[in-house]
Amino acid sequence: MISKLVVAAALSLSVGFANTIIAKNAGPLPASSQDLSADETLSGISGILDYPYGVSLFKIDIRNYLDFSAIVVPVGNHYIPDTELFLFDSAGLGVYGNDDLSGSNTLSCLPSAGSGNPCPALGSSFGPSSNGVYYLGIARSANLPFNSGGYIFTSASPTAVLGPDLSAGGSAISGWDNGVYTGPDFDLTSYTIAITGTTPEPETWTLLVGSGLVLIFFRKKLRQS
Repeated sequence: MISKLVVAAALSLSVGFANTIIAKNAGPLPASSQDLSADETLSGISGILDYPYGVSLFKIDIRNYLDFSAIVVPVGNHYIPDTELFLFDSAGLGVYGNDDLSGSNTLSCLPSAGSGNPCPALGSSFGPSSNGVYYLGIARSANLPFNSGGYIFTSASPTAVLGPDLSAGGSAISGWDNGVYTGPDFDLTSYTIAITGTTPEPETWTLLVGSGLVLIFFRKKLRQS
């Protein structure tokens, strides 16, 4: 068992992910997503979203579905301050999503069902129900995905963890509504997502946010030789 503690100011956080992939040509739909499903060491994704309507989807292989989580962390000086995260299954159907981590934190988090949930205030009954291929999407708030039946996720609360809106029917994602909260900060385009549950051995991130500091505890069980 090893432990790593990373402490930094929220505007200049340096995160030592085991394997952070740089996003490249990740499109907004499953057919145009960046395929990361063969990467058994995936623990993070960093990239740029075109301003203001950029959306990136990543094809990932969830290998420990109870431990799966994804959280946007504030890295560098040009990170997007208000994000959304969504997970879709292999057919492009909605699994769950989140806009804001809390009333004071407009970054996003998809909680895990296990004890290592990095966003305990957002614990919910939604999430992947089995291992396999999924699509992880990131967008600016509030750019919402839809299908032929309507919006895939709907909620009156930005801090809710959203399950799919069954009234939209069982159709795959087909587009985004571009309902982005635009502003003058066109240079805020970068993001970093910490991910667990995509490696053969469980990983756990614990995130505590307060007083302008971000603390991330990283625990990874190593296979005994």
